Amino acid sequence: MILHSLHPDGRRLVVPELASGERARWGAEAHAGLLRETARIVELDALDAAVDGALRDTEPHDAGLDARLAPALHRALPLTRREAADPGVFRFLTVIHRPDLVRHRWENRSWSTMRGRFWRPGTRPDSNAFSRLWWIAELTRDGESYALTERVLARQALANNLFVRDLASYRPVVDAFVDVLGDAPSSVLEAATRALSRRLSVLLLESLTPDDLRSLLGEIRAHLERDPPP
Repeated sequence: MILHSLHPDGRRLVVPELASGERARWGAEAHAGLLRETARIVELDALDAAVDGALRDTEPHDAGLDARLAPALHRALPLTRREAADPGVFRFLTVIHRPDLVRHRWENRSWSTMRGRFWRPGTRPDSNAFSRLWWIAELTRDGESYALTERVLARQALANNLFVRDLASYRPVVDAFVDVLGDAPSSVLEAATRALSRRLSVLLLESLTPDDLRSLLGEIRAHLERDPPP
């Protein structure tokens, strides 16, 4: 199998039966005319091997799958950022090729949220499951090293607080945030992310050095620990 892009009309294929597993996957007749070739051929054998291993080695709905799979997924999909900006490639993976990953990773507690995990582009926890992991890996890797990717995804509270905001697209912020707040309680993480966003609204982010960012986050954490959020 090779990578394709799923046309926006493919949204009609995101149905509760696919999310529940009642329909394991769609046959070719269902998506006839909805698939588009990508600019270059990307074979999916390596991706399938990575997904199969993650499903085999994790329990259903185990968040530990994220840190395990994201580096292998990113290596298996050698896309440029321009290519990955097409949400159709990730929609093809979730809706047509490997819907079993979405079902294994996420419990279907809310249909509107689960539907987003098949369709919505981005890095939020309610985004397309493949898109979320690929982009978090892309934004946190250092060449061939995915150490920061694994640190971020090891704590869902950490990943969720960072990657629901645009500031996560700036690598020095992610580095500093994980270093300073990686072990902070969830309530402190949430309050610190809001406080950082407010502070950065009046600062030129690119003018701050990594030490400046760590110092700023250290001040925010110290303040929150002296006066904990409710």
